[in-house]
Amino acid sequence: MAARILADQMRAHATAFAAVLVIGACAPLASSSPVGGAHDHSTGARLQCADAAPPLGALPPAVPAWCVSLTDGVDSAIRGANSWTDDFATGVMNARLPSSYRIFELARRRTSSVFVTQHFAQNGHWMVDVAGRGAPLGVYAGAVDDFEIGPNNGGGLMRPDAAFRFVGGRLIVEVDVAAGMAAYGDHAWPEIVVTTAVAPTSHETNGWYAAGIFGGHPVVACGLPADRLSECRVYDGDTITARLSAAASAGSAFAEGGAPTTAARDAAWRTCAPSQADEMCRDRFRLVLEEDAVTLSVNGVRYMEHRGLPQRARLPDSLLHSNIYVYFASWTYLGDPAVVRFHWGRIAING
Repeated sequence: MAARILADQMRAHATAFAAVLVIGACAPLASSSPVGGAHDHSTGARLQCADAAPPLGALPPAVPAWCVSLTDGVDSAIRGANSWTDDFATGVMNARLPSSYRIFELARRRTSSVFVTQHFAQNGHWMVDVAGRGAPLGVYAGAVDDFEIGPNNGGGLMRPDAAFRFVGGRLIVEVDVAAGMAAYGDHAWPEIVVTTAVAPTSHETNGWYAAGIFGGHPVVACGLPADRLSECRVYDGDTITARLSAAASAGSAFAEGGAPTTAARDAAWRTCAPSQADEMCRDRFRLVLEEDAVTLSVNGVRYMEHRGLPQRARLPDSLLHSNIYVYFASWTYLGDPAVVRFHWGRIAING
């Protein structure tokens, strides 16, 4: 399952996923006429707007973003020489993201059954809807073959339209996102990706993760699944050189956390029941990257730290000493047809 895959991606699936049409998130979009803007390879996306069910992670009477008319975005980003902060507190409703962001709709591996995504802003935060058909008949094996084929993984990404650098050997990324939503189950997770790539490449190293579509470039990425078993990975451009989680240390001299196994960590990374709005678990994640260390905090509580990474598992030099780009990915694994909504908020890079 996808959330468990984040802890150990080579474990085989035993059964196909059931569709979990449960709800759990923010103020609904008002239905309107279908509009363009979402990356759509199927007219079926538009046909779903008639009596559309709310996306996973959204409260009734919400409908998918491609079923409403989106207005122009409003830029609220605060730019520094090597920093970026944005709280998205513009008051806009049903709006596109502004041109200060680069949006990568349908940023998934070529064989994915994900067929439409849409980023949009509303009520002081920004969201992403992702739709997929689920497992194509005869393709999903429910076994190790899925890790090679990966037909149902995909989603969308966005990043500030700016490059950043490590400062004193350190990069800090903060983001508010509702990761602990029960409605996601094993279907969906947010992912923070730091890489030298200005855009996804045609060389895929691992389509299970958003980080796997930046082949040929160094990457550090952290997945934030609903079960709160966080995992970060270091890529050297072609392979994963380190997996960091509660179950894997990659030889770190100091390794702690990665799961809600203490009262402090359990309270810090909140969860939302299907009937609760996303504000109840839109937590602030802080990722600190250093040459030999990766630290993840949630709402000010140190949730996972791996320090003293051995040479083979350290962040690549080309990442530490080059322009880098920070992506916020909304990624899914769909075992059945579904629309999933992700809820993001304030972002800060070196802020």
